[in-house]
Amino acid sequence: MRQKLLLIVFLSSFISACVNNQDNLSEDIKQEIKVTLEKLAVDNLKAWEPPFNEEKFLEFFTQRNDFSFAVDGFHVTNYEDWVGIAYESMEEDRKNYKEYRDVIHNIETVVINEDYGFVTIDYVWDYITNEDIHYNVKSIVTMLFRNEDNKWKIMNTHCSHGETRIVN
Repeated sequence: MRQKLLLIVFLSSFISACVNNQDNLSEDIKQEIKVTLEKLAVDNLKAWEPPFNEEKFLEFFTQRNDFSFAVDGFHVTNYEDWVGIAYESMEEDRKNYKEYRDVIHNIETVVINEDYGFVTIDYVWDYITNEDIHYNVKSIVTMLFRNEDNKWKIMNTHCSHGETRIVN
């Protein structure tokens, strides 16, 4: 709960600090940005599914100094550190899981302006271990995108996983 409150405070502060207001954008432009950001967010999430493509997953993120990734109390703010963590984590997932997928239930998107937008995805992380134990975990991820040289990049990610539930 505390993480959600901090995220809400962060999002509110960021949105209010933006100079450009989304009201200046036409509905067509807002919709175009919304569709683009949602596709990128889903593609990023799906890149962490078998066959676990590290390079594809990492290409979505900014490499600038304001990079930030937080998941379940773990926080990294250096892109180069994140690269090592992503490679190690995907290798562990290759070894430990027979099946692995993210089942998306809901996507919410806020276009802040022509350069920033948020995407929040509610999903279930569904996996089967090598021991044939089927689990799923309710999860949520929020990604802050920034337009960098006409390419949308994730500059901030916050992901939380709920309780692990055994399916079988």
